[in-house]
Amino acid sequence: MPLSKVKGLSLKTQIYGLVIFLGMLSFIGALLVSVDHTKEYLNEQMSSHAQDTATSLGLSIAPYLASDDIIIVETMVSAIFDSGYYAAMTLTSTDDNSVILTREAPSTIETVPNWFINMFKLTPPSKESQINTGWRIAAKLTVTSHAGVSYYQLWQYASKAFIAFAFILVISLVLAYFILNAVLKPLSLVEKQAIAVSKKQFTINPKQSFTRELNVVVNALNSMVENVQKNFNSLTGQAEKFTKEAYLDTLTGLGNRRAFDNQFTSHLEESDEALIGTIALVELPSLQGVNQSRGYQAGDLYVNNMVNLVQESFKDVSDFSFYRINGGSFIIAIAQPFALCQQDIQRLLEAFKQKEGDDYPNGFAKLVSTSYNKSDSVKKLLMNLDTLLTEKAPQQHAELASIADNKGLSLGLQQWKTLINDLIQNGHIAFLSQPVHQCQHDKTAINKQKPLYNELLAKFYYDNEVIPNNQLFAMAERLKLTEQLDKKLITAAANLVKDDMSSPIAINLSQQSLLSTSFCQWLTGFINNNKHCQEQIYFEINESALLKNITQASKHIHSFKALNIGICIERFGTSFTSFKYINGLDLDYIKIDGSYIRDIEANSDNKHFIQAVNQICHGLGIKVVACHIENENTLNIVKELDCDAAQGQFIQAPEALN
Repeated sequence: MPLSKVKGLSLKTQIYGLVIFLGMLSFIGALLVSVDHTKEYLNEQMSSHAQDTATSLGLSIAPYLASDDIIIVETMVSAIFDSGYYAAMTLTSTDDNSVILTREAPSTIETVPNWFINMFKLTPPSKESQINTGWRIAAKLTVTSHAGVSYYQLWQYASKAFIAFAFILVISLVLAYFILNAVLKPLSLVEKQAIAVSKKQFTINPKQSFTRELNVVVNALNSMVENVQKNFNSLTGQAEKFTKEAYLDTLTGLGNRRAFDNQFTSHLEESDEALIGTIALVELPSLQGVNQSRGYQAGDLYVNNMVNLVQESFKDVSDFSFYRINGGSFIIAIAQPFALCQQDIQRLLEAFKQKEGDDYPNGFAKLVSTSYNKSDSVKKLLMNLDTLLTEKAPQQHAELASIADNKGLSLGLQQWKTLINDLIQNGHIAFLSQPVHQCQHDKTAINKQKPLYNELLAKFYYDNEVIPNNQLFAMAERLKLTEQLDKKLITAAANLVKDDMSSPIAINLSQQSLLSTSFCQWLTGFINNNKHCQEQIYFEINESALLKNITQASKHIHSFKALNIGICIERFGTSFTSFKYINGLDLDYIKIDGSYIRDIEANSDNKHFIQAVNQICHGLGIKVVACHIENENTLNIVKELDCDAAQGQFIQAPEALN
């Protein structure tokens, strides 16, 4: 579970809660004790007051009681009683216990709430005084204080004490807040750093706390992050050095002949039966002459100018690969029928034509092309291109370069748009599934365990015929409709998600969807409305699509992860770029391109590459998938190289899903 999703109350909440609880407990306890103490004091005061009154009043009325002047006695008792401090006064004869006179006041107290009276009961005592007439005790005077004044005093005291204690509580809590905030703020930075590490983002926390134990944790995390970053930089440096030496042309940064053989052969073997593409050979006929007459620096400039023209012409084509197979020969591979890339090739020819001049006596560049399909071999295709180039050898101008047309689904641009929109609205999609299994010693052990996830391969049908995916998505990309196709795929795939599903399903996400903010917003709403899909859907993203705009892609990948969608980068290693871009991306899997797996038994360089990728990814907590596993020897090799998972025909071929 991601650290940001870990359940439980935060330490900050617990400490603040404890401080508030203790503050309230102290406030209530102190208030109750103080009021109760005052109540007892007032009870004692009422007792003393009643006793004093009974004694003094008894002495004052004794002479008049001896002379039986009851009127004066009553007058004096009434005068004292009417002061309002007494609840009752009773004069009782000791001869026959008869009541000589009595006075009582109502017990209601208007200025004090009843709940307060009920909570703090005052018990005014009754005090007695014996009245002597000579040598005889003639009567007994009983005085009971009235609780009204005491309740009023107690209420006034409680109100003032409440305000005072509440003020002290608020001041204390405010001070505690600032103190705790100062103490806990560095802890929140530590938490953010830990969450960032769990997302493969290695940042240094520069803040130091005045708490020694917290500083120890901060320094330990910073040290770990620095070591991971240092190890990552070292490993990526080694991997990049190996890649450049083995697969890159040093001048142009393009893939070399070896890279072309590996990647293009793997592309033919991995693609479906309906594959139709275009391959072109670009030749620089004047390169040798420029090198001899103007020097190698001018020749290098000539080569780079041509490379820039090609890259500019095909900048909007996602299924485009470009290689330098020797000094003046270059290969362009486009996984699209010629009809779909004809405009791009014509634009390139026009660019070549504009470069014609006296500086290039044999012409600036020549281009020939031919179609290919899954059954073709690299050797056969190169022979066809050489033949075409030989036939055009006398020609020196770009517009005369030969293009061998090829076949594909014969539809115009408007027809393609209508077809794709119809597919989006009402089209039928059939899914194939191929599992990604954790690496085990043999096929039997692999098949006994549940897959890490199942990759879905979609087939679109039009008039009951399968539309080649490379043509469909190439045209959808040109018409800006791949985002809508992806929404269609995701909605259809969501119907396959069941509560009892053992493994997640993976969907290939297009470049347009990856970089689209509107798609990201749509996906958020879709997942929120389909909670059963959370943690059950993965996206496989082509490395070349990711590298088109790494900043935007990274932003959207983090949004996908917030929706509990797993992320796998497929065809990893085909771009020959720096691996440093994966540092900071919250990835779950990286799927090494099949070109590195296909001939791994005979190619030790590919083994070194895979081993380096494993070391880099494992240091970041990313699992590595080896695809294109065709036999047991390949499976054993990738397992020995420490790959985490495997996929391929040997393990299980794609199977149709209902």
